[in-house]
Amino acid sequence: MPKPVMRQENYRIEAGPYALEVSPTTGADIVEFSLDGRNVLVPRDESPNAFGSTFYPSPQSDWQWPPPPEWDALPWTVQVAQDALHLTSRAIAKLDLGATQRISLDGALGMARIDYTISNFGKIPRKVAPWQNTRVRPKGLTFFPSSQATLPNSALKLEPEDGVIWFHHDPAEFTEGKKIFADGDEGWLAHVDGNLMLIKVFPDVPLGAQAPGEAEVEIYVPSDGQFVEVEQQGPYVELGSGELTSWPVRWIVRTLPSDIPAPPERKRLVRFARELAASVR
Repeated sequence: MPKPVMRQENYRIEAGPYALEVSPTTGADIVEFSLDGRNVLVPRDESPNAFGSTFYPSPQSDWQWPPPPEWDALPWTVQVAQDALHLTSRAIAKLDLGATQRISLDGALGMARIDYTISNFGKIPRKVAPWQNTRVRPKGLTFFPSSQATLPNSALKLEPEDGVIWFHHDPAEFTEGKKIFADGDEGWLAHVDGNLMLIKVFPDVPLGAQAPGEAEVEIYVPSDGQFVEVEQQGPYVELGSGELTSWPVRWIVRTLPSDIPAPPERKRLVRFARELAASVR
């Protein structure tokens, strides 16, 4: 059962060696996803201004910066039902869009289930895509399957190697913030921090169904080197008044097997990630 903990009214779910913690008072951020006490997300004490994982509406051009506070900063309401957390946002005043999250943890699979909805509370149709923005520690290795180079609006031009795009973060190389936009192929995105790997699994979105000016897979690198954002977006759809759209995301965390040496051998790493992604579909 999810239970409240004495950290800013957070809620925590534990299943064997796995744990997940949500902060409903700060935009329903997921602030911990851990294996044996090792958090694969960057925590607030290491990156005070950008930590954990949050949820936005896409495209960003609809709201500019900062993100809508109704989703990103203000409290979400919480209901605990059996083994899951149900969180509900306020409606974004400018867009008339509200969101929910249902979050549960499967200890047998070592997997978190995160099911989002976006609802249109306005009187006119609204086009929107779901967007999960997950902050991880610097100096890690991010990779995902793709058959083409990063998109033209990317600050970094990366080419796929054997059908996979790789990004290794070296904070010393970035004196200004830069972003990568890409079209993934198989509906998963992985990040390695030391010997700990996070895999995010989601429905694949064709290039023509992605939000304008955005992409299915995005990576943001700030100039201060405190974190990296590994992001994915769902399909860009039109919601009539009173309509909603759903978007399932699955997270897996694992320690790399001993037969994948450090630094990781890439072919084995991709095979391992693919097998895990397939196991939760």
